[in-house]
Amino acid sequence: MFKLSPAIAIEFFKLQRAQWASPEKLEELQRRRLKKIINFAYENTKFYRERFRAAGITPEDIKDKDDLTKIPITSREDLQNADLLISSPYRKEDLKYSMTSGSSGRRTTTFFDAPGWIKAKILLKLRARLACGLKPFDKIAVFSELTAKNSFAKEFLLRQKFFSILDDHEAHYSQLEEFRPSAMYGFPSAFANLADHKVKINPTQIFTSSELLDPFTREKIEKSFDSSVFDVYGSTEVKEISWECPEHKGYHINSDWLVVEFISESRSCLDGSGSIVVTSLYNYGMPLIRYEIGDTGNPLPGRCPCGRGLPLMAPTQGRNVDYFILPNGTYISPYKMTCAIEKVDGMKQYQIRQESKENIVVSVVPQNSFRDCNTCEIISALENILPGLNIEVRKVDHIEKEKSGKYKIVVSDVSR
Repeated sequence: MFKLSPAIAIEFFKLQRAQWASPEKLEELQRRRLKKIINFAYENTKFYRERFRAAGITPEDIKDKDDLTKIPITSREDLQNADLLISSPYRKEDLKYSMTSGSSGRRTTTFFDAPGWIKAKILLKLRARLACGLKPFDKIAVFSELTAKNSFAKEFLLRQKFFSILDDHEAHYSQLEEFRPSAMYGFPSAFANLADHKVKINPTQIFTSSELLDPFTREKIEKSFDSSVFDVYGSTEVKEISWECPEHKGYHINSDWLVVEFISESRSCLDGSGSIVVTSLYNYGMPLIRYEIGDTGNPLPGRCPCGRGLPLMAPTQGRNVDYFILPNGTYISPYKMTCAIEKVDGMKQYQIRQESKENIVVSVVPQNSFRDCNTCEIISALENILPGLNIEVRKVDHIEKEKSGKYKIVVSDVSR
């Protein structure tokens, strides 16, 4: 259980102070932490030691973030061999871990040391939420693809209540109205659904994440609840990368603990969109250097009017996923589908495609363990979420990439 020790309180005080430092001071802080993690990864992980040697470089060649282009990209495929990335001072069983939901069709697990986990899961999040007006004891309704158990500690001491997006939405309405949250956190599609059903709650802040927040959905949510929406951009592998402050002039990058690059044609670009590549400066249990998220974005010039020195960015295609449409006009979130089938055994990779208003095809790259019963599991799970649609499972040798170079796990060919 998380305990607010004096050491953690001091660390959070430093985080709070760092966001107001000048861009120059933040860059110097980032440079020092970057050199430290680079040296550590080289000395303590087989993966990066071999990568550096293959590239003909040593940690001494990396003096600042501009030198990062000398280091090869770390891909999602590399995370399939997580044991090679775990640093030697740590035992895998002692580390915290976080698993992707399968939105790329390839689940991966990232491991964190205890200080890194606290920073990623609690302190950096808390800094952003307080910046947007959240108070320490506000009641928060959290919407997640996971089924989290609500306990006395979470609901009454931490003032949080969890709602699974996999549940029937109607089951949430009365619970939300009874809980009366001061803030909500989760998927934009979940809040859009609540708006459609005119749930009678008045949260002060709504934090959206995990899906692309388009202007139409933002306006719909804000008008329905008369509340400010603050979007958060991140990934399972490094947690929160950037966040909106009340000025809404872009997303503040947590640059004191992350290096974010925007890569175009294998080179960092100063303007225009590029592939988002992140280096974590706090996770020594499993260092990630130049990890390619799989989304695109672009850096924004200038400094936010709020006065923070944290630089700004804009995710341009982050979590840009397709929704399926049922015959009655209901839209279904891709995360409902991925969560429903991601635990089916024997799948090396998969893709769910709505080919027409009536037909769904699930393409599966099977492992040797894939059996007919697994096909039945997939169909049964999706029939519960996509009633009235025909579902077919096809075994394939590979799944083609999109033109962007990404694998897209949920695809709709149905025009709106």
